[in-house]
Amino acid sequence: MDSAGASFAQRARTILNFAAPKLLQFVFVIWATYTVTFLLIHFLPGDPVLAALSLKGGDATTTDPAALERLRVQYGLDGSLWTQYFRHLGGVLTGDFGTSISTGQPVATMIGRVIPHSAAIAGLALVIGIFLAVLVTYLAYLTRSNWLRQTLMQIPPLGVAIPAFLTGLILISVLSFGLGWFPSSGTRHPLSVVLPSVTLALPVGAIFFQVFSAAVFEAANGAYVFTAVAKGLSPRRIFTRHVLRNSLLASITILGLQIGYLAGGTAVVETVFSRDGIGRMTVDAVLSRDINVIQGVVIVVAIVYSLVNLIVDLCYGLIDPRIRPSLTTKKTLGTKATPDAPKPTGPTDPARSEA
Repeated sequence: MDSAGASFAQRARTILNFAAPKLLQFVFVIWATYTVTFLLIHFLPGDPVLAALSLKGGDATTTDPAALERLRVQYGLDGSLWTQYFRHLGGVLTGDFGTSISTGQPVATMIGRVIPHSAAIAGLALVIGIFLAVLVTYLAYLTRSNWLRQTLMQIPPLGVAIPAFLTGLILISVLSFGLGWFPSSGTRHPLSVVLPSVTLALPVGAIFFQVFSAAVFEAANGAYVFTAVAKGLSPRRIFTRHVLRNSLLASITILGLQIGYLAGGTAVVETVFSRDGIGRMTVDAVLSRDINVIQGVVIVVAIVYSLVNLIVDLCYGLIDPRIRPSLTTKKTLGTKATPDAPKPTGPTDPARSEA
């Protein structure tokens, strides 16, 4: 095998060694989530079929036992615990989450119908939150007033301190009922996504700000920044060309964790704004003890959360300059590594290439 082929094979093995554990972790998290959710739901006292009949206004105590058994078979709740476990697991692997006890509709169809509404809120909230965090950090970085900088640094934590439902009610009162700029509820109007997204964006941006601002001011003390200052670059150019890039790289891992918060936050926001979504559907399923819907939603959210974190981990490992050498170093068997080479003092040193 020539040197090029050996180098390619070595890099492929290195990347596989880096990605394989994360892929296995992804599969394990999904399986563990399914197992824990299944056991918790089925260990709850009471019969979910009887509970559903009671909520529908029927008299569950006078229902024919044979009719109850037919309903259990219809909803996949017959047989022993482990029979149900493996039956549902096989269905999940094929995209079949069972039938809703409350509505009689396929759970996969119900989730597919509402998840675009929740995805629109979560995606827009993430964009707005990151933009606000970067903007406030940028202003705090440029100002020469220590008082103004400290004031700006204290604003974002309010997004976490104020409950999301209270923020939503304030936005509805002012921007919907007061000014009439945005609809207060529903999903039909194109602007109906704005207020729920802003409500979620404030805590999301506050959490991202705490990580991003710390990375910015740490990067501002790097040697490459002092080099850029010595070359006469303006503070704005230094921030956009050097500090921002390295700080975003250091903050990328927090984005995966935000997906978990967004998944839980939609339940509150969709209830406040009376929107159809996966969060509100989860609340309704819990109240009606619709275990098939609960389990289906939990699995879908776990898959999305784990998939986003997997992508973030893989991307971070491939683009981080401190990790990239381990993925691209060309080594051959029987060859010793080169002696210690000088290491840059910062995450990257782009200022050295500036004119």
